[in-house]
Amino acid sequence: MKTRIVTALILVMIGGLILTLTGNSALSSAETTVAFSPGNLIRLHVMANSDRAEDQEVKLLVRDRILAETAVLLRDINDRTEGLAVLRAHQDDLVVAAEDELKRHGFPYRAAVEVGEFGFPERRYDFGVLPAGKYQALRVVLGQGQGRNWWCVLFPPVCHLTMDDRTAKEAEPIRLRWKALEDLRERKEELEKKAWVEWAKWFQLATIAIK
Repeated sequence: MKTRIVTALILVMIGGLILTLTGNSALSSAETTVAFSPGNLIRLHVMANSDRAEDQEVKLLVRDRILAETAVLLRDINDRTEGLAVLRAHQDDLVVAAEDELKRHGFPYRAAVEVGEFGFPERRYDFGVLPAGKYQALRVVLGQGQGRNWWCVLFPPVCHLTMDDRTAKEAEPIRLRWKALEDLRERKEELEKKAWVEWAKWFQLATIAIK
């Protein structure tokens, strides 16, 4: 009797493993997200000249230009302190890039770029909520800076992974999955076959034990 109970438990465990690998468990549908610590972030804040449609449109164009420039600058950066130092060292270059984008589209006003600590309202992202407060940030002010703002997380590079975002609320969604989960999914077919082989072996042993 004890042998049958143990065998049954083993089969249930192996069956659960197979269901997991074949996508019929919560693991396959779960999307694990990464929550960032506010103390480790560098944020991006782009302030439009005004709320006029043309000013809002060029704000997004300048945003994309700044993201393209900072993607290169921060490519090999591993911590916030180093990232802030790099941004400060290239602050003038970012001003040139922003103003070049303004001139290319016929806008006469200037751009200002600052690196420092600034106040931010609460913002909700797919990876969590960043509470209102002061954050280290790269701030780009276009003209009078009186228009609607655009916020993002520059480091870690959430902004650079969502450059094509154009939602009405100007959100920057991103889902960052655990590497272990991605590796498991990539090896799904291989692990599936192994699981079935192991199940067959245990099934044969169970049959012998029951007999």
